[in-house]
Amino acid sequence: MQNKKRKVLLIDSEPSILEQQKKLLRNKELDEHLYSFMNLSEAMIFIEAHIINNKNKLHYIILDEKAVGNQLSRNLEKFWGINSFLKKPDIIVITEDNNALIRNRIMQYPFVSVFLVKPMPSSYIEFLITGQLS
Repeated sequence: MQNKKRKVLLIDSEPSILEQQKKLLRNKELDEHLYSFMNLSEAMIFIEAHIINNKNKLHYIILDEKAVGNQLSRNLEKFWGINSFLKKPDIIVITEDNNALIRNRIMQYPFVSVFLVKPMPSSYIEFLITGQLS
């Protein structure tokens, strides 16, 4: 499968996880279109300034629960409000809590396409985005 210049935004509060995912995805020639942040505030500023204002598109947003704080549902509402401006990217939510109540609450948002629980194989996100493994 040929890579089609997908734009990916990573938000993860754990630097080691963030670097690991960046390294895997850079190997798939996404480095020019890979944006990473350790918190939601910085990511939202970037989204507004560089994606919405420039009418660009994001293909994937990978969102770690810890990076958005303890109010994941409230913060997902922010994506609900700007989702049409982002041209409907797939949002992947990652959490350490395998709680059915949390999962069901998060998956009620139609723009959340995948809910993952840590730990997961390091290549799993790579496969979701590129359709291939290293």
